[in-house]
Amino acid sequence: ENDFMPPEDLEEARKVQAALKRGATLPGGCKSKDECESYCQNPERPERMEECLTFAEEAGFIPPEELGEAKKVLAAVKRGVKPPPCAGKKQCDDYCGQPENFESCLAFAEAAELIPPEELKQAKQALVAIRKGVPPPKCRGQEECDAYCGEDEHLEECMNFAIAAGFMSEEDAVMARKTGGKGPGNCRGKEECEAFCGDPANQETCFSFAKEHGLISEEDLEQMEEGKEQMRRPWKG
Repeated sequence: ENDFMPPEDLEEARKVQAALKRGATLPGGCKSKDECESYCQNPERPERMEECLTFAEEAGFIPPEELGEAKKVLAAVKRGVKPPPCAGKKQCDDYCGQPENFESCLAFAEAAELIPPEELKQAKQALVAIRKGVPPPKCRGQEECDAYCGEDEHLEECMNFAIAAGFMSEEDAVMARKTGGKGPGNCRGKEECEAFCGDPANQETCFSFAKEHGLISEEDLEQMEEGKEQMRRPWKG
């Protein structure tokens, strides 16, 4: 009533109150938010994880998708897999975002089955580049990295890592440098650009782009120019 608590803290407090009324017990007998976080988010005491996760699930603190991941982590810890020395999503994101911690975090994520097979394959390729001493781009996740690597000042950084990881061939890198990392119609990546140029409505745009950036040999260029000229001539039966 007196605005002593921010809305999000008030919502959490109400969830705790409701859980306690249902008979739940606070982890370790903690009595405040800070005390409970200190008890539960202690990376040196992973055995507390089940107790804290049980309460968090009972109180409704964790979204369903995060709860599923947390249970996978707990199962891995019970099997004796050593987790990274961090606790909580934010702290672990920060820890595992450091190149020197990537390998140990990836090993745990694989053991806990936190990564889909295709993403795991890509992560292992990224690890190859990191082992070579090539630092990864300063971004996380597909969406954030697409935006980061789409900026001209980050193009070389991203391409060097992509080559070292095997995501991009030297030939593709040469083309990317010629085009600034963007294709006709601002398409990105081989699949997206092939789809764009496969549309007959975009063929003139793609031809002009290839010609402007020197992506077509003189011989092919002459043949295409001749073909375009023939198509412009009226057909005679």
